[in-house]
Amino acid sequence: MSKKVLSENEVLTTVVESVNKLANCVGSTMGPKGRNVLIGPKDAAPTITKDGVTVANFYESDNPNERPFVSVLKQAAAQTNVTAGDGTTTSTILTRGIINNAYRYLLAGCSPTELKKGMQKATEDVVTKIKESSKPIETLDLVSDIATISANDKTIGNLISTAVAAVGKDGSISIEEGRSMKTTLELLEGFRMPSGYSAGAFITDERRSLLKYDEPLILVTDENITKVEQILPLLEKIARENRPLLIVAESVREQALAALIMNTVRGTMKVAALNPPFFGEERRDSLKDLAIALGAKFFSKEAGDSIEDATLAQLGTCKTVESGKSWATFIDGAGENSAVEQRIESLKKAASEKSSSEAESIYRRISRLASGVGIIKVGASTEIEMKEKKHRIEDAIEAVKSAQEEGIVPGGGTALYRISSTTTPPELLTQDERTGYQIILSAITEPLKQLCANSDLSYDVVCAELSKEDAFEVGYNFYLERTENLLEAGVVDPAKVTRVALENAFSVASTLLTTNFTIIEE
Repeated sequence: MSKKVLSENEVLTTVVESVNKLANCVGSTMGPKGRNVLIGPKDAAPTITKDGVTVANFYESDNPNERPFVSVLKQAAAQTNVTAGDGTTTSTILTRGIINNAYRYLLAGCSPTELKKGMQKATEDVVTKIKESSKPIETLDLVSDIATISANDKTIGNLISTAVAAVGKDGSISIEEGRSMKTTLELLEGFRMPSGYSAGAFITDERRSLLKYDEPLILVTDENITKVEQILPLLEKIARENRPLLIVAESVREQALAALIMNTVRGTMKVAALNPPFFGEERRDSLKDLAIALGAKFFSKEAGDSIEDATLAQLGTCKTVESGKSWATFIDGAGENSAVEQRIESLKKAASEKSSSEAESIYRRISRLASGVGIIKVGASTEIEMKEKKHRIEDAIEAVKSAQEEGIVPGGGTALYRISSTTTPPELLTQDERTGYQIILSAITEPLKQLCANSDLSYDVVCAELSKEDAFEVGYNFYLERTENLLEAGVVDPAKVTRVALENAFSVASTLLTTNFTIIEE
């Protein structure tokens, strides 16, 4: 197989062409007046979406020289989606801005490594200002605003706000396809723990990097599972039932983990291992709580229990389980209500006899046992509309989670634009480092430029309007086409989404800009 070598200016030109083609597709979806993109797989029904990560994931260049670069660019969007749950479009637009701004300076002979140093310093300074300017979420109206902006739908925003109010900050919201044209909210009991799947091979939803199974059988134990022989009798029983099996154990490693991964990859069985939460005694207590919530027997080393003797009747179950890399939610567990209530009462009594610091962990256990799960059932007239709406709701929920973690900043590209116009490079920088710093300051105005383009507005005219007001919160409302206080108007972005989008954009752009040769198999 022959290999093709690209060098110096060829590499740089290919990078620029690659990022512009991808960003043009993804960027067209940005903002309240962004457009949909139709995705037509070869052997499947088409999808119409306004979701940036879906567009980016499906995009492929017909130029073999561009494909490696496109793959790297898509990683920035995907990583932003994994870390912040939203902001994939912003990340792609920022990457394009950095690369396009750096292109002319590299052609003029600037040092790529010196430019990168300046860009890194600028990124750190901008991130600091994002954190300093963020405001915490204090009302459900702000939750509704964040979800509305992300989903481009006030009804969806209100529904998510209602769900957050019902399940609380630490509760879980799941999404299902509804059986009617109306999108509704259903509240069920649920158990959420802060640990997730033990291997990426167990993921069933590639778009969201989630594991999801309906009506699984669940083994809960504090044993270390390392040998296939420990779980083989149970796997044989599960195979006859044709139901998913989840194992929540002290650890699943070596041969045992390899066997589960092999069965998953081959599709012979639906199996997965979840990491246990916390450490020591708190871990054991949490596993016991989980077993009660699921109606499972807790297989304990102290009690001399052996999982080799486990029967199907001793396994727990629930309506649905969803798991990410660092969390898992068990919806509508099969545990007896009386047993759960009895456990909660005993924990309350124990907490009352402890010091405040010791009682805190007990109250967290009570919260997990008593918490609910909100299920949004997405309604639509057609399957295409269903998928498109589901993607928007997924992104809106993740945007709310990010906002709860790090607060909010003015939306519509305003936060980055204001930071760009009020930031200057430090004195102790070389000429090329100062140029790299300015490249970032120029690139972070790109989201505002893209919003102007999608709304058929002049960027210069919008900037002239914004220059009349110095307040950080004042920006341009592209939906109403007027300048106003965006925090008061509810046009806001999660600070975490903005931060992660910039960090990932800098990471991938600086890596590509310091690449001098590529070797491609043809």
